[in-house]
Amino acid sequence: MSTVSESLSQLEVLVVDCQATAAAPHGHLLEMGWARAGTMTTRADARLIALPHGEHIPDAVMRLTGISERMSQDGVDAHVAWRELSNEAATLARQPAPTVIHFARFEQPFLRALAGGALPLDILCTHDIARRLLPDLPRCSVRALTGYFGRGVGTLRRSADHVEATAFVWRELVRLLRDEGISTWSLLQEWLGENRAPRQRRRRVWPMPRNLRLSLPDAPGVYRMLRTSGDVLYVGKAASLHRRINSYFRKQTGVPERTLEMLSQARGISFDVAPSALEAALIEPDEIKQHRPPYNVALTIENRALWFAPPNLTTRSAQPSSQCPLGPFPSAGMLDEFGALAAAESRALGSSRWRPDTVTFEAGYARLCTVHPELSRQDLGAPDRFLQLGTRLWREGRRDRDVDEDDSNETGRGLTVWTPEFVQVSLEWLALRAALGRRRAIWLTRLFDSSVVWREPGDSCGRVIVIEEGDVSLSAAVDANAPPPIPPGYRRPVAARREVFTLASFDRLRVLTTELKRLIAAGAPVSLRLGVGPALDESRLASALWWV
Repeated sequence: MSTVSESLSQLEVLVVDCQATAAAPHGHLLEMGWARAGTMTTRADARLIALPHGEHIPDAVMRLTGISERMSQDGVDAHVAWRELSNEAATLARQPAPTVIHFARFEQPFLRALAGGALPLDILCTHDIARRLLPDLPRCSVRALTGYFGRGVGTLRRSADHVEATAFVWRELVRLLRDEGISTWSLLQEWLGENRAPRQRRRRVWPMPRNLRLSLPDAPGVYRMLRTSGDVLYVGKAASLHRRINSYFRKQTGVPERTLEMLSQARGISFDVAPSALEAALIEPDEIKQHRPPYNVALTIENRALWFAPPNLTTRSAQPSSQCPLGPFPSAGMLDEFGALAAAESRALGSSRWRPDTVTFEAGYARLCTVHPELSRQDLGAPDRFLQLGTRLWREGRRDRDVDEDDSNETGRGLTVWTPEFVQVSLEWLALRAALGRRRAIWLTRLFDSSVVWREPGDSCGRVIVIEEGDVSLSAAVDANAPPPIPPGYRRPVAARREVFTLASFDRLRVLTTELKRLIAAGAPVSLRLGVGPALDESRLASALWWV
């Protein structure tokens, strides 16, 4: 063994990460990344690995890693990548090479198989170290630890991203180890090898200071979960900031993994009080777009666009026109799939990876036409017949969950076998989504210039907002019995409204629609005005909202 200093703060280590189709022995390597990491910033090398002939990448793995089968075709043989990694390991002063991997039990079987014998790597796991040093931290994933130590990371889809994040976590853990009197590689191995009795499970301890969250006001508003660096992790709205924030930290079981990961990083919070819960909800989407928090999924701007279509929804365009005057629609997929349905094509049921074979699709399509004889009408085109079917299904209550026209079509994902019966049900669901999407597009265009007067449950005074071009131009206190003012933009032509729609105004109006439904459900007084005519009171508004 080399006589060089083993001081952890000075020791150069090899950081390694592998991406695979599944855990060994069932998975195959997709990518291998590594870097030498000392006290300085780390830059990683990575090699895509060619899949064995006939093997495929599971769809979930493609979504998580961003690695497609076409990309894998350009990869190298796994043994070629292993030789490069081994050569890098051989250049380190200490041998076998001190190697750091996060959750090493995943990588080790792959590396051992490639080595064909003794590994030239002396592997330690940052996950194991963190669990010992930070036993109260809810999660010790590489993303949770990186954020806990105050650094934001990207999507961590590829090996190079994981290597650089792991190197950062390693340097931070070395500082904590030094405080524990563990200053060398050998001492660290001894410490990890100690048999420690597992601690008795107790209530979770959160990094967020308790007095900070308990000091929040019992008022509506928007809040931001923060790292120590001040980076925004998550933006949310609340009818009561105090109750909403503290609800995160009371639940001890059944907390989603993504939430636990976020709460492992949250060390601070900022907030803005709003005059009402509805107004807080309208502020939230703009805050999300401004800060782009990694733990917000809805109301972001990444990979989203608005689309416009003809009344029969058979094509789409990124801009409204005389050929595509209807919109906005948030889902290109729904429009494409509905167009395929109208043409009786199997691509109506999602990607080629998951759609049924032609025979099964045709059998299911035939069942659909048999069960719904109106689809055989000749006085209407096929798209209009399917839109009428979707409308009827909605009227009959044929929906088993909240329908949203920008839902991605997950039909068939994870199914072993498609059946004609399931094809029929899936096509009915697509027709229903399309019909509802068309109605929502019309509704949001009307809401683009509008005004609302309401009173929140439990409040003594009313509020008024005026919407101009999809944005809030006026917000004030008002008598709850006062009629909403005539919206200044009520004369704006429908075509002109659609031309200036943005994702921000689209999301704001969808949130307003949801808030109006909430007020109606709570029995709160609310009225909406769309022009010079009478305002829609609770009963008429409830009828209009039933469709959207």
